[in-house]
Amino acid sequence: MNSPSSPSTPSLPDGRVTGLVGVLCALAVLMSTFALVPDYWRERGFPLDDAWIHAVYARSVARGEGLSYNPGEPATGETSPLWAIVASVAYLGEPGAERSVLVTKLLGFLLHALTAAGCYLMFRDAGRRWAASAALLVLVSPHLVAASISGMEVPLATLVAVGCVLVLLGQRPGLYALCGAAGLLARPEGGLFVFLLPLVVRPQPGLRPLVRRWVEAGVGVVLAGGAWAAWNLHASGRPLPGTFYAKVTTHPGEPLLLSMLRAAWLGLWKLLPELALPWPVLVVLAVLALRAAVYRRTTTVTERRAAGLLAVGLVFVAVSMALLRQSIVQIFYLQRYVLPALPFILAPLPILLGAWMESRLAQHGPRLPVLVAVALPLVVATGLVPRLERLENDAHNIDDLQVQEGLFLARASPEDVAWMLDAGASRFFGRAFVVDLLALNSPRMLDDAQAYLAEHPPRFLEWTRGWAAIRPDTPSGLHPVATVQATTPYTVTPLRTMDTRILLECVPGTRGIYTRNNKDWRYQCAAPAPAPQGLTPAGP
Repeated sequence: MNSPSSPSTPSLPDGRVTGLVGVLCALAVLMSTFALVPDYWRERGFPLDDAWIHAVYARSVARGEGLSYNPGEPATGETSPLWAIVASVAYLGEPGAERSVLVTKLLGFLLHALTAAGCYLMFRDAGRRWAASAALLVLVSPHLVAASISGMEVPLATLVAVGCVLVLLGQRPGLYALCGAAGLLARPEGGLFVFLLPLVVRPQPGLRPLVRRWVEAGVGVVLAGGAWAAWNLHASGRPLPGTFYAKVTTHPGEPLLLSMLRAAWLGLWKLLPELALPWPVLVVLAVLALRAAVYRRTTTVTERRAAGLLAVGLVFVAVSMALLRQSIVQIFYLQRYVLPALPFILAPLPILLGAWMESRLAQHGPRLPVLVAVALPLVVATGLVPRLERLENDAHNIDDLQVQEGLFLARASPEDVAWMLDAGASRFFGRAFVVDLLALNSPRMLDDAQAYLAEHPPRFLEWTRGWAAIRPDTPSGLHPVATVQATTPYTVTPLRTMDTRILLECVPGTRGIYTRNNKDWRYQCAAPAPAPQGLTPAGP
């Protein structure tokens, strides 16, 4: 017979205790980032210029301008409309750049912490020990922590993916349609999750429940995708984001299928061990997952769910890399495309390993499983220091280069036109009208680039070695007004020559040729518009 609790020693429900411990763990990880890279929080912006592009769109949403890049001009450069909407809270009330950046970073970490909490709920039927280990493994993952405070959409995409699993487990009719919409709008390839997950998380047997979930997901994808396509058609006359048309390419001389298969294999062989777990651990995880899949009668539903989610994660990595078709995997710019799959690769490890240990090593008592459950997150957390140092250095590079160019353009007039290669910070901080020469945020560059450029004659042109060439018709047609250089080792991209940028001012009326990717564009320099402050030329 259970005795009642003494009034002097009240007890909290298990759920509250677990939640309190989870909050404390999340705060501990957050505080560790402050301690390890304080300058990143106090002084730095974002580690990618793409994060500043997200910030431009988030700010335009907060101002009621929709997904606009240049003020009042709809654009299709936002590849995560849902992130622009969520991050817009950081720009309500027209805050300064420092506050909006800080709020964006904190918001991203909050979404990351919720993802880890979702992993606990996803596997809580495996027991609190292993579910907590799975959640902590995700919470302390160096690459997920860094991505969460990067200003990019990664923490939103991971939360949506894990949330869809919880919706499937909850068996709430019709709610999965929201997953279809959110999965697509959080990240285009996130729509893949909503069709793969019902194959794994099937509380009800049979084909009919599976088809029902696919129909619900399809409804959400169609509605959200239709709205997004309508905006893109309105902005550019094309149904897909500008990134798709500007960046989805094949390798010269290589068949499309071969190019995709090569990239998918590269992602699984080289990128996954770098982001998730070392190869020996991945092999053990794969063996445990196969065991759960083959010996279905002797394994639990939770084990099979963990094995299935691992397979979903691996498929997502392969498909993302196949679509991207890039060979460089050491930089965050490319790593971010596969990071939404990481919770499905990390969290199954404690679940599958714990089930095997408890069935095979029970005679050794509970101490060994507890030790393993605690050790897994601690070992993974050892990678936080180098990953956060790289994050801070990437942000330092962006501050030295793109942000400084943007601050220079803040002194220009809105009527001035700047042709830019990196178009995030230059538009966020600058006042000039920015032409994105990569065509991500200037959709008309995809149709008739020369005609669009002729309509927007430049006063400023950005140049960096190895990415563009400028040939003025007369030697005096251009002169540098700002030269910016990285003050720390350049780590944002492998092309080290990009650690120096020069912003050139056109002499009114002069002409020349701007070359990028073997494309020649003619330009004629515009006369300067009245500026609120004078522009002081700077030497190279």
